[in-house]
Amino acid sequence: MAIFLVSLEFTLDASSGASATSKQANALSNASAPQVVEVGVWPTVIYNLDYDSDTYYVTAYVWFAWRGDIDPTMSVEFTNNVESWGLTKNKTYPKPIKLPDGRSYQSMRIEGRFFNSFSLKRFPLESHTLAIKIEDNTYAADKLVYRFDRRHSGLDSGLDVTGWSIASWSGAEGNHHYATNLGDESVGSDSSDYSTINFEIRITRPLHFFIWKMLLPVLIILLACWTALLLHPSELSSRAAMTGTALLTTVFMQQGYTTKLPELNYLVLLDKVYVVVYILILISLAQVVIQGAMDKKHTLDDYIRAQFIDKVSVAAQAVIFLIALWVIDATTH
Repeated sequence: MAIFLVSLEFTLDASSGASATSKQANALSNASAPQVVEVGVWPTVIYNLDYDSDTYYVTAYVWFAWRGDIDPTMSVEFTNNVESWGLTKNKTYPKPIKLPDGRSYQSMRIEGRFFNSFSLKRFPLESHTLAIKIEDNTYAADKLVYRFDRRHSGLDSGLDVTGWSIASWSGAEGNHHYATNLGDESVGSDSSDYSTINFEIRITRPLHFFIWKMLLPVLIILLACWTALLLHPSELSSRAAMTGTALLTTVFMQQGYTTKLPELNYLVLLDKVYVVVYILILISLAQVVIQGAMDKKHTLDDYIRAQFIDKVSVAAQAVIFLIALWVIDATTH
């Protein structure tokens, strides 16, 4: 019996020692693991898209839920905000509250001006990405990690961007790698990583905007130009006036929309369409001028032949214009 009691006591001591060691190891493991913060985004207003500065204004709700001692709302940064003095961050609660599952929670309503480069190569059929980029400005990814709250994030039902259609939204977590420690030797290396959330809204122009406001006026000009070719070749003054007026009107129309765009070092989609229109109008004008120069030599057969050439030219130009539209749309990205 004495031997049994001694053995039992030894076993209990060993078991309690192993349990204490296990608890100590778990505590050390938890201490070294980064604090996880769940972040959600809910935009309510987007307005004032500015091509010249590649900026837009956003009002949105952003919330944080976490376990740990670090309050992420104290060190959160919106990295693509361009006017830090104009960014408002109004917290919902004076202090973080406790959720039923034990996590801390805080939300804030933000409003400010944000930046994301706009590509206008497909103007006026372009699409743009409006982003809200969130990053912690104090704690590196080995101490604090963001996780995107996809289940509760989204777009407000009343969100509307004037002149645009909202195609989709997305959100993802990631890391922002800095190839420097920003002079902070306590980091322990020459580079650092910070956890990020990237929330994006994809907007596109409605197709009817291009058809009715941009393409229809061009078609009317071309039809007027082609109508000049259908007049009798002897009507030189009328044919020349109509094609010349079409050329001048095209120039003024192009200037009308280019004044609304910033200075670009490339041709946008609509510029390429206008290049094709210029070529077709110049072909028609050259055809009128050549026939006019030969007017004194025209016989009845010459007029019949000229009318046939004019009709073929109109049909060919219409086909070329349609093919050019398809090619330009397919190759402009």
